[in-house]
Amino acid sequence: MFNKIKSFNQSTLALCVSLSLIPHAYAQGTDTRASEQDQTNDLEIISISARGRTESIQSVPDSVTAFSSDMIESARIANFRDVANLTPNLTQLDNFRPGLSRITIRGLITPQVGDPPLAFVVDGVTASDIEFINQDLVDVERIEVMRGAQGALYGRGAVGGAVLITTKQPIEDLEGSVKGSYSNGNAYHLSGVVSGSLNEEDSAYFRVGGYTRSSDGLIDNTFLNDEADALDEDSVFAQLQFDMFDDTSLNIKSRYTTSTAGFAYYQGVTADTIEDFSIDTSQNIANRDERDVFEISAKLSQDYAFGTFDFITAYSQSENEHFYDGDYSADATFIDEADLFRAPFGTAGESDVESFTVESRFTSQSEQPLRWAVSLFYQDRQRDTVVSFFDDFAGDSPRNRSDFTDEEKYLVIADNNSSKAWAISGQVNYDITNKLELTTALRFDQDKRESFDPNFADNTFAQKTFSQSQPKVTLAYQAMPNFLVYSSYSKGFRSGGFNEPAEGISRTFNKEVSDSVEAGFKATLFDNSVTLNGAAFAIDQDDAQVTQFNVRTFTLENLAIERVETRGVELELAVAASQNIDIRFSAGLIDSEIKAFSRQPSLEGETMVWVPDYNLALSANYLTELNDTWSLTSSASLQVEGPKSFDITQPQIRSSQYRFINANLGLRSEQWTIQLFVNNLTDERAIEDIFILDDGVTEFARQPNKPRTYGIEAAYRF
Repeated sequence: MFNKIKSFNQSTLALCVSLSLIPHAYAQGTDTRASEQDQTNDLEIISISARGRTESIQSVPDSVTAFSSDMIESARIANFRDVANLTPNLTQLDNFRPGLSRITIRGLITPQVGDPPLAFVVDGVTASDIEFINQDLVDVERIEVMRGAQGALYGRGAVGGAVLITTKQPIEDLEGSVKGSYSNGNAYHLSGVVSGSLNEEDSAYFRVGGYTRSSDGLIDNTFLNDEADALDEDSVFAQLQFDMFDDTSLNIKSRYTTSTAGFAYYQGVTADTIEDFSIDTSQNIANRDERDVFEISAKLSQDYAFGTFDFITAYSQSENEHFYDGDYSADATFIDEADLFRAPFGTAGESDVESFTVESRFTSQSEQPLRWAVSLFYQDRQRDTVVSFFDDFAGDSPRNRSDFTDEEKYLVIADNNSSKAWAISGQVNYDITNKLELTTALRFDQDKRESFDPNFADNTFAQKTFSQSQPKVTLAYQAMPNFLVYSSYSKGFRSGGFNEPAEGISRTFNKEVSDSVEAGFKATLFDNSVTLNGAAFAIDQDDAQVTQFNVRTFTLENLAIERVETRGVELELAVAASQNIDIRFSAGLIDSEIKAFSRQPSLEGETMVWVPDYNLALSANYLTELNDTWSLTSSASLQVEGPKSFDITQPQIRSSQYRFINANLGLRSEQWTIQLFVNNLTDERAIEDIFILDDGVTEFARQPNKPRTYGIEAAYRF
């Protein structure tokens, strides 16, 4: 595994060292407001709730990366991808359309058919589908990323970890903020939030806000002479908090987001040109994706002498319609000679997701040697998809969705997919001594799934129940007051399911089960000016899920790789170098190997697709007071991602190493922040998505990353 470090070449190492002397975009705990005169070299030690109760991050025996509200602001974290860029062994790439994303964590990937490899939990509500993940992070108090199988705590799908988002809560004092930015591509982003009390008794509070953003785009469609990645998105959210009695509270939260975006700006490439970014997007259809997402939840909390009872219920709905150039080309003459499919063509898609979730938890008091928690969970999800294909033999002319008629439609693939899942779980933490803690947890999940094409229900109906017990055992030893060592074992479970009905396609794919072991340490050094955390882990996957596009049937097929072994290490370092400079470094190294794959035995010994060999992040933040009111802030960060392969049929085709630099420079007071920023300073071009376009595995469709962005941002707090 460690031979892969060689690919982290000398130029990258030199850049990391030089960047550590530059001001930083991710400080762990320096409050940048000029009103605080007595800065010290101490780092902020964040309190987290990863194990269901509030604890110091340095005392939790798990690999957790956490971001406080100050850190989120300093690092300009706006979405989940920004979080992934600063977390070891976590990556996110843009996928085919905005509602989807390709997430990898500790070598476990996101199949395009199936569930992501982590649980995404917002204020205690677990997202039922990946459609509810890819939205802007606005008005967030804390972000926690738990790495390693967390099924015992967060259930099916948490095979690689869990992401916990805690939003800011309503308070009695009137407060708020307004933020706006403008950048290249005629892009703007405006957001605002206000919070306060609803009555004189201060027993009812509100928090409301929203954002609007728009961009003309930065990626050219040369045929249409227009930008392929334009975006318009609006979102509003509201929260009500009621202190009903001394020991009872009710929180109601809702959010609505609507967007229209350009997408699927793929480019035709070959094995020799997958990283030739001079190749342009040239499509004759104006690709458009329209998405509406609505979420509402309620949480009732009651405090008792021996613990806290929480009852949570949530409803989520996502509606998506999109239309795009299915052959990713403006060439009207292309017809497959083997008659595998008719092309050129346009593709219409509809994807609707609706879910209802109920969960109850009882958590004991924290100030006792024996701590425990129990929970019950139920979720009902319905996901309906329709994909329609249209002839586009007028493909040498610009076209929109309205230009296509039903007479041009020649194929429809539909799938109604439902999931009814329930779970029961328990966790016990016991202080064997004042230095030794034992944690045990167990969760049993059962997921009943059904699938059928509504046009051929009798012939396509499929039903299967997937279930799994998920234990976790952790032993932690506080060797010294500021030095913790731990080891753990955990089992993960990702539900199986059904591929779209098509001739020659395996209808059912198996559940994925993984066994993970981890050993790690957490150290706080030099009078709280340095934290150093590290871990080594091993994961064995059975029936690892991966999706392949079948060019003969136009369907996505989820396959099961019988055995995958992953080994890795992680390191996180934070240093308060002085009163003015903070530095943070993180690194993740992965060795993921396919051990058994009966469908394609030739792949045994190859690395798992979409898993980078390593990722690193180095950042520094500089702050100095100019006068009693204003401070100068400047930041820079470097992210490095190692090579990876993309398709199980062509594992030898791999990416290069990618390096991205972000920076900002600004002025800050207690109420104002004004700064200039640049993302992807060197305009590094990279592969976001790529797949085989023909059955001869000689042509590919590649989606590039976004080029350099730069602009100005201002924020006002009151």
